[in-house]
Amino acid sequence: QESRVLMLSDQARSDANPILLIDENDVTAGHAASIGQVDPEDMYYLMSRGLDKATAERLVVRGFLGSVIVEIPVKE
Repeated sequence: QESRVLMLSDQARSDANPILLIDENDVTAGHAASIGQVDPEDMYYLMSRGLDKATAERLVVRGFLGSVIVEIPVKE
């Protein structure tokens, strides 16, 4: 299991507690947690291409959430 957290402000708080639920005895498992802020170099790159700060931050957040967003079922 993996927990990923993207902090979007200096006042943001998070608890990342990856939990492994294992029913078998002969299983190899691992877990991880990562917490970070938007990379200033990513923001600089996007803003140097003409994007305003809010749009650049939205793109970074969307990229961070991309693997989750594609798994959400959408009724057509």
